[in-house]
Amino acid sequence: MHHITIPQRFTVFTAAILLCVATQAAAQAGHLDTTFANKGIFAATSLSEANAVAIQKDGKIVVAGAGANNGDILIRLNTDGTLDSSFGSGGVANFAPEQISFGFFALSLQSDGKIVAAADGALNGREPVMQVARVNPDGSLDTSFGSGGFTSAIVFPLESGNLALQADGKILVAAGVDNPNGVPSEMARFTASGQTDTTFGGGAGVVNLAYPGPTQIAVQSSGKILVASGGAARLVFQAQPAAQPGSITRYNSNGTVDKTFGSSGTAASVASASALLLQSDGKIVAAGSLTSKLNLPATRNDIGFGIVRYSSDGVIDRGFGSGGVAIVDFGVNAPTSGAFALAIQSNGDLVAAGAAGGAVFQNNIVSSFGLTRLTAAGKLDTTFGSGGRVITTVAKGQYSWVASLAIQSDGKIVAAGTSQFSTSSSNAYVARYLAQ
Repeated sequence: MHHITIPQRFTVFTAAILLCVATQAAAQAGHLDTTFANKGIFAATSLSEANAVAIQKDGKIVVAGAGANNGDILIRLNTDGTLDSSFGSGGVANFAPEQISFGFFALSLQSDGKIVAAADGALNGREPVMQVARVNPDGSLDTSFGSGGFTSAIVFPLESGNLALQADGKILVAAGVDNPNGVPSEMARFTASGQTDTTFGGGAGVVNLAYPGPTQIAVQSSGKILVASGGAARLVFQAQPAAQPGSITRYNSNGTVDKTFGSSGTAASVASASALLLQSDGKIVAAGSLTSKLNLPATRNDIGFGIVRYSSDGVIDRGFGSGGVAIVDFGVNAPTSGAFALAIQSNGDLVAAGAAGGAVFQNNIVSSFGLTRLTAAGKLDTTFGSGGRVITTVAKGQYSWVASLAIQSDGKIVAAGTSQFSTSSSNAYVARYLAQ
């Protein structure tokens, strides 16, 4: 009998190929990046909620939110998902303005590395107010900003809101309650030095918004201001998906409504406009919740992600998705889902994230982090996750949602959000996903 001997170098070469194939199969787009934190997920024990995330030029990750006992808190992570000890105290910066604080609800990074974050609170424990802080790259307050690092407190009823930086360094904050019979939602503008901008809102620095429940702001290259409204409430109210229409209104730089946008200043959205972004070509993308499947009675309809794209002037882009709208249903195990965050990759693909759930466990509605990816044309990217969808359970038996997204320079996707067991018990998480 003749024995065939395989050369050793061939065996090693074959093993290398098989290992490479196995690694590629495991490292699929939409999978958790296991090199980050604990198998892809960082449990932010210093935060009870994570409301915003941004990535610095050096790749470090800044997260804004609230502490277990309220308080305005920022944390910074190294690129491997560990706390950055050079920031604040062990990676955590905790600020306590004079009024009762409920935490940071939005943040943005300046080109010089300073962090601008907006917080809400209660003056004298009763009247709802908003303040903006500016923080140095080391986590200390920038005392040259406002008064000791904070702007003056402005009366702002806040259930949802966000901020944006203008090209000239001015800071816009929109906030309010999604209740048309309540107090008007408002938008304020501060100068780059943290003072109320008297060139905005007829000298007051604040304007009433055309629609309640603002969720996000974006500033076009022309300097005109877009405000999305009608999305989900945040924080202790939970970011619950709701298949309700939203809107995008455009304002001139002085705070007046720009009647040339959409229809008399506003573009309607069939999806709740919980998230908003501007593409590099000027097109506008909004995302939220939308009925994704009609079911037979007495079963409720499925609610999924709805993503809508417009021209820079508020006209539906009918070349996107189906007639301008992309709908993503998360299936029978997640019949109540919705997007609360948007990000765009360098190739134009859109990533939307939020809550994927709706099941009931021990009398509580439960959900997981939900993500999807669309091509630049608004088609579901089936190479992402499982058929274009990703569901990540960060905490069993709890209601969890992604509040904010950011894309790293290498394309990896960073999602920050909250998992809530009850209105008095919640935890924050940061997850990182592979993009390819």
